[in-house]
Amino acid sequence: MKVVIGVVVFLVLAMAGAGIFLLQNLDGIVKDLIEDIGTDVVGQKVSVADVKVSLGEGSASISGLTVANPPGFSSEPVFSLGNIKVAIDTGSITGPVYVINEISVSDVSVLAEQKGMSTNVQALLDGMPQSEAGEASTSEAGAGSDVLLAIDQVNFANGNMELRSDQFENQKVELKRLNLRNLGTPENGLTPEEVGAEVANQLVDQITDAVTDAIAQYARKEAEKAVKAKLGEKLGDLFK
Repeated sequence: MKVVIGVVVFLVLAMAGAGIFLLQNLDGIVKDLIEDIGTDVVGQKVSVADVKVSLGEGSASISGLTVANPPGFSSEPVFSLGNIKVAIDTGSITGPVYVINEISVSDVSVLAEQKGMSTNVQALLDGMPQSEAGEASTSEAGAGSDVLLAIDQVNFANGNMELRSDQFENQKVELKRLNLRNLGTPENGLTPEEVGAEVANQLVDQITDAVTDAIAQYARKEAEKAVKAKLGEKLGDLFK
């Protein structure tokens, strides 16, 4: 999600430049930007299927964004975001704070893999470079360090997570809808780093909770099976 925030910064800055409307390959530029900066930020390859930008309407659509699994895990992506839509308040691009009306993300898919005491999600977090997505993106876009954002809402539609483990059977887990509101205001904007950190923390917390719940449910089922098996043995002994 920090990658998405970085791209939003690029878009609003691009819209603030008078000559940006003359660019003939803006979609390709943004696509390359997401993949290059995203890979640098995450520490794993970030790929995007398609980007559509409409500067006149203040909107952008990013589809098929994936984040590769860390080494030691499967070749499938750890994160897949089917479609990301960004709506920008074009009237704010001349002000000190860029206002984003909405960022909506749909078709969220997470592959959580557990091997021994480690998980791919934790390995991804541990392997991230220290530099922030916002810093990288503003640098690439030629911006200064005073970029501030106010995002009215960030919406993640219901997603799904597949939990694979070498300790218990694989499970499918539904990720609940995530809605964040009022990240910064037009009077007091947040830096891209602050926005990215807030969204990323919320996502990681939800994924962590989902994994914990899934493991707890599996443990309860296994305990119930063990109790029933033991009870069956005792009843069998009574009737011998």
